[in-house]
Parts: sequence; C-alpha cells; structure tokens
Amino acid sequence: MSDQVDVLVPKITKPLRVVFLFEATSGWYQTTKQEKHEAIIPKLNVILESWKANGSTLLGTLDADVFSAGRASTLGWHACFLFDVPDFDTVSAMTHAIRDSELDRYFRLEAIIGRKFFLLEE
Repeated sequence: MSDQVDVLVPKITKPLRVVFLFEATSGWYQTTKQEKHEAIIPKLNVILESWKANGSTLLGTLDADVFSAGRASTLGWHACFLFDVPDFDTVSAMTHAIRDSELDRYFRLEAIIGRKFFLLEE
C-alpha cells in the first residue's frame, strides 16, 4: 500500500522538470522584419544559448506554428521548451533574462514546474 501512496503524492524532484511557454506579444507584431532579424532575434538567441551553460538540460521543444499564424490561439503560447533545471533560482534567472534584456516587450515567457509523469518515466 505504501508504494501506491508514494506514486500518488507529488514530490518535488531534482532536477526540476520545467516547461517554458513562449509567446510573441503585440510588440513583436509591431516591429519590422529588419528589427526582428537585426536586433530582436540575435538578442533572444544569446539568451537561449546562455541557458546551455546554467546547468539546465534541454529535453525537447515544440513550435505550434505548423497550422497557425499570428498571435497565439487559446493555447496562449507559440512554442514550449522542456528542460530539466537544477533549482528554482535557475528557473527564475531564465525567466528574468527575458525581462532584463527588455525582450519582454516582444515575448512572454512563463515557467511551469512539475515532475516526470510516473507512468511514462521513472
């Protein structure tokens, strides 16, 4: 019986399993292609590259743009990134990087912290 209780009671595990939901905001749609390619995308790429050095492990990504264009649908996000992240401070630093770089004018990033789904992963 104790095995069943252990499975049903969620525990915070390390590394943290984190889904980052990524959405382009109205600021993105109000910029020119030139601004996007010369300033915004390179700055975003620097942030995404920096995540490789913070102890996090990228497990996968999903861009939901195959059958959509424009602003996010009812999903509220355009893409998501699945990471294993060492701790809460690192999650906070990852989300803050968007704010600190002032890219929050163009993008919204939200972290959802959970755990591995016990029926599919040990």
